[in-house]
Amino acid sequence: MRTILTTLLTLWALAATLAFAFQPEEPACLISLDKLNEVYIGVDNPASILVCGVPEAEIQIETSENLSIKKGSGLRYTVRANTPGQGSITVSGGKLKPVKFLYQARRFPDPVPRLGAMYGSGTINSAVFKAQGGVAALLENLGFDAKCDVISYKVVHMRNCRFFAEATNSGARFEPGTRVLIDDALPGDTYIFEEIKVRCPGDKATRTLNHLSFLIR
Repeated sequence: MRTILTTLLTLWALAATLAFAFQPEEPACLISLDKLNEVYIGVDNPASILVCGVPEAEIQIETSENLSIKKGSGLRYTVRANTPGQGSITVSGGKLKPVKFLYQARRFPDPVPRLGAMYGSGTINSAVFKAQGGVAALLENLGFDAKCDVISYKVVHMRNCRFFAEATNSGARFEPGTRVLIDDALPGDTYIFEEIKVRCPGDKATRTLNHLSFLIR
């Protein structure tokens, strides 16, 4: 998508340059965000801003209180949001009357809990289960290089359909006490990972995700 956008902007910039060379045109402005009209809180949101008919030194860019913007190279900018809700970016300067673009600032959706970043709830081989290093929380299909941190979770070990042992783990990776439970897995045992607490970019408090459960075979 970025390659197509870059190509379109380049062609438009070239066309605009040729048009201005031969006939007067009204100033115009275009802003493009990688995620359409959505800005995610707590991360850099890449943007491209093209202003035609206004000298670069005269371009003015203002944002609403919940957004901020930083210029990069060429047409590239970085937009950040600190609170959810509607935000705006206003571009003006020279003969260009203020043009306001509206965006929705959103927090990241809940990530998906995974065992070892690969396995969801289900049946799992005991050797594969014991080879895992911890629990991950993945943001799927967003196109952002963003990561949610696993803060803590509880592991409940069931044997013969009865409670056998449990451990509370801090962080994503198995701590020594949790590792003892994991290494004790036998075919027929069930492990439940519950109270999985995570924090994603922009979060002021932790979130609790759905549990994971595994039947060992």
